[in-house]
Amino acid sequence: MLKTVSCRENRPALQHARARRRPVCRAAAQTPHSLAEELQAARDTYRSLAEAARVETSLDLRQTDGVSAGLGLAATRPHAKNEVLMRVPRSAAIVLDYDRGLSMPPARWPRLRGGASSSIDPLPWDILQALALVDGLAGDGGEFWARYCDVLLPAPERLTLPMCWEPQRLAQLQHRDIATAAEAQQDRLMGLFPELMEPLAPDVPSWFQWAFACVRSRAFRAGPDAFAFVPFLDLANHADAPQAVPPGPSGASGGAATPAPPSNQVANADFRASPAGAGSGEAGAGEYFELYALRDIVAGEEVTISYAGPEGYTNQRFMAQYGFVPVGGNAADRVKLELTPEMQSAPLDLEVLQELLGDALFMSALRGTDPYLTAALKSLPLVDGGGSNGVKAATAGSVRTAQALLQQVEAQIAEGTTTLEADEALLGGAEGRALAEADPRQAAAVAYRVERKRLLDKTAALLRAYARR
Repeated sequence: MLKTVSCRENRPALQHARARRRPVCRAAAQTPHSLAEELQAARDTYRSLAEAARVETSLDLRQTDGVSAGLGLAATRPHAKNEVLMRVPRSAAIVLDYDRGLSMPPARWPRLRGGASSSIDPLPWDILQALALVDGLAGDGGEFWARYCDVLLPAPERLTLPMCWEPQRLAQLQHRDIATAAEAQQDRLMGLFPELMEPLAPDVPSWFQWAFACVRSRAFRAGPDAFAFVPFLDLANHADAPQAVPPGPSGASGGAATPAPPSNQVANADFRASPAGAGSGEAGAGEYFELYALRDIVAGEEVTISYAGPEGYTNQRFMAQYGFVPVGGNAADRVKLELTPEMQSAPLDLEVLQELLGDALFMSALRGTDPYLTAALKSLPLVDGGGSNGVKAATAGSVRTAQALLQQVEAQIAEGTTTLEADEALLGGAEGRALAEADPRQAAAVAYRVERKRLLDKTAALLRAYARR
């Protein structure tokens, strides 16, 4: 993501090391000229660091739009399916392999090494890699990582992961569950390294939160027990997994084919690690991480990967881990419902719901062409009542289940302090684009609650119709 123009210097206190200083600005409007200059500076840094790290690639940086707007990778020439788009030496990455140990470029890395050698409880991989990024930003991981952290990773004030937000901003999500989880993550980090958790400003996270958020949203699993922060590969943005088939509602029968989404909404690349021990010499020498094409890619096309895999993630996980949600519905999203034993013994009849919806809407749910309806149905306890002739009657028990579930959904709708219409207006047109640039965190919060309200409204409508049956 592009950083904002400096409006003041904030000097975080990092113990035992010189910290590289990055400007922090709470709200700064950028002119098109300054944005273009900053993009060019990022592109120049990307190219020079890639050359220094001996990265083989024909991809370049570009500014992107969409759910994960910011910086992304684009093809500079056509590529054929299975062609390697980028190859990053393992020696340039920060790798934690529980079988082979730590691997990173030669440098001091004092916080990482100290955390890895702690005689107390072993620190998990994500905390260790966060310590590595703090080292990198402070200049203790070598010049390459100092420049990479300073220029090519997002600025703290533009991070859209809720665990980087203060309580007032968390309230903008209008969802207590995700806010509580974010606060628990903050408490966890504070308990581990309180000296690294000083906020850079009242509404800007600490450097440790910044580092942990970058790890959460950008690191890769590089093996069964191996995790890697791979420079340059981490710049690939998200798109749907290829051939992802949203499963029909539980209990649904039939084999309706799922139409493929537009190609620009589907990931066109994936990553892989070379076999362990490839090459010769010191540990990790000759090994690499690759980004390769899943289909033909034309020049100028953005190169994307799927963060979620074929099964998808809920919006709450997308927001918590990556700081954005898919716009326009997510068939893998779910409404959280508490099911009592009585509800489980009296689920809703799928055949009744099919009659209520009509064949066209019901098939759109099976195919995933109405992702809100698919997600709503998948959130409910359902049973296929079997093929009956004539109008299907809902059992008294299933009607009571629908009524009880409707109360839960309406309670979640009541968490909202703004209307869906007002939120949609904030994100629409030129006003929405201006909000995304001026305050990406607020834009992300509004997008999250828009998608949640749409799903809750769809679920409530289904339950009301069923309860009246």
